[in-house]
Amino acid sequence: MEEAISGYLIKVRHHSNAIPNNLYALAEALLILWQFHVWGLWRSKKPIFYGMVGLFCLVWLVEDLVFGHIREFPPYFMFLYSFTAVLLSVNKINFMITHDNRKLLQRPDFLLCIGFIIFFIYKIIYEWAYQVSLYDESQITSTIIGSFAYINALTNIIFAIAFLVIPVPQKFTLRERVAR
Repeated sequence: MEEAISGYLIKVRHHSNAIPNNLYALAEALLILWQFHVWGLWRSKKPIFYGMVGLFCLVWLVEDLVFGHIREFPPYFMFLYSFTAVLLSVNKINFMITHDNRKLLQRPDFLLCIGFIIFFIYKIIYEWAYQVSLYDESQITSTIIGSFAYINALTNIIFAIAFLVIPVPQKFTLRERVAR
C-alpha cells in the first residue's frame, strides 16, 4: 500500500513520499515487535514489550512531529527499529539453535529472521548512505542506494519461501477429539 501511494505521489503528483514512508516505518516497526511478541519473546516479560512499543512511538513522535521532520527522511527512528529488528532476529535464531535445532531451514520463523537480518542490516547501511549523500554524494553511496532494490527482492524471495514452508494445519474433527 505504501509503495502504491509513494508511486502515485512521486510519478503523478511530483511530491515527496516522505510522509507515507514515515508512517509506514512506524507501522512496520510495531508489527515486527508484535510478531516477536507472538513468537513468545516476551512471554514472561510483557512490560518489556509494552515499553518497546512505547519507546518506538515516542522516538517516532519526537523525531517526526515534535522536531517537524515528517516531510523529510529522518534517520534516528529508522536506525532504531532496524537495529532492534536485527537484534531480535539474532536472539530468536539463537533460541531456536539452542532449544530446537531440527531442520532450521524448514522453519518459517527461522527464514523470516534470516530475511529480517539481511534486510535490516542493509537498511542501516542504506540509511547511512542516504544521509551521507545529502551532503556529499559519491559512487559508493550511489551504489548502496541503487542496490537496495536487489536486497529487497532477495528478502522477498526468502519471505516467499518461508510462506511456502508453513506447515499445513492438521484437520480437526470433533469425532477424533472425543476418541482420545
